[in-house]
Amino acid sequence: MRGAEQGEGGRSGTHRPLRARVIELLPQAAVRVELEDCRQVVAHVAAATRTNFVRVRPGDRVWVELSPADPTRGRITRLLSESRAQQTERI
Repeated sequence: MRGAEQGEGGRSGTHRPLRARVIELLPQAAVRVELEDCRQVVAHVAAATRTNFVRVRPGDRVWVELSPADPTRGRITRLLSESRAQQTERI
């Protein structure tokens, strides 16, 4: 019954991803991002994203899932490709 209570993958509850913009790269693979509602949180790249060698740079748009225990921490689950495309057009 424990798996049914926690949901898929051992995580409790469902997390709605939020759009954010990378502001600053921090030590130990942490990233400061600004959410759409102007809150700033510290996030890290999710393991599944990291295995694909995704590189996150300041200015990139990303999906962030906030931690249910600490809303100032989050996990980057996806890099939105629109930000990279716009940057290459400007160059």
